[in-house]
Amino acid sequence: MENSAEIIAEFGKRIQRCYGCFIAFHLKDMYLGEDVTYYCEHCKDDTMFHFSAFSQHVDLSKLKEIAEDHHH
Repeated sequence: MENSAEIIAEFGKRIQRCYGCFIAFHLKDMYLGEDVTYYCEHCKDDTMFHFSAFSQHVDLSKLKEIAEDHHH
């Protein structure tokens, strides 16, 4: 199993569209809104959390990066 930093780095490579401008970005470059939507640097506001903050609270065991390593 990979360590937490490697898992978060892989998670951050996921592609997500910004809900403001609809341009696709890596999740690591996005901000999380209160309604669980993601925004880019240009569309975010001061109430949103950058990936570096919200990724610390993610349950790593629920990520596909972990699930793909464990075939049942």
